[in-house]
Amino acid sequence: MTPELTTRIPIPDVVKILGSGHYLLRGSSYNLYQQIRQDVGQQLLLTSGIRNVVKQIHLFLAKSLQSELNLSKASRSLAPPGHSFHCIGDFDVGKTGLGELNFTEDFSRTEEFMRMVNLGYIDIRYTDTNLYGVRYEPWHIKIG
Repeated sequence: MTPELTTRIPIPDVVKILGSGHYLLRGSSYNLYQQIRQDVGQQLLLTSGIRNVVKQIHLFLAKSLQSELNLSKASRSLAPPGHSFHCIGDFDVGKTGLGELNFTEDFSRTEEFMRMVNLGYIDIRYTDTNLYGVRYEPWHIKIG
C-alpha cells in the first residue's frame, strides 16, 4: 500500500469534512462521498477518512492494546501500518445517531446502507466470507 512509513499526505491534497473531524482526498474520494451523501441523505456521515501511516500506527497500537497485544486479533479489525486502504482514499461512513454501532453489522441493517447497495455504491472490500480473516466491514467505501 504505502511505499514508505514516512510518506506524508500533502495538505493541499485533502479536504476536511465539516462536522466529522475527518479528511478525504480531493478528487475521487471527496467527489464520491459528496455524491453518496446527496443520493442517500444527510443522515449519512463520514466516520473515518484518509489516514497517513503515523495515524495508522497510533490506531493499530491502540487496537493492539485492546486485543491484549494479540497482533493477529488486532489485524482482523484494523490494518497494520502501511497496509490500510485508507491511505489510498478509502473511507468509512455511518448513520447519524448510530454511534459505535456504525462499526458493527448493525450498520448493514440501516436504510442508508440499503440505499447505498441499491444505488451500486457498495463494493465491499472485506465481505463476510473473505479469506483474509478480516472482519466484515459494510461501512467501508472502496475507492478504485
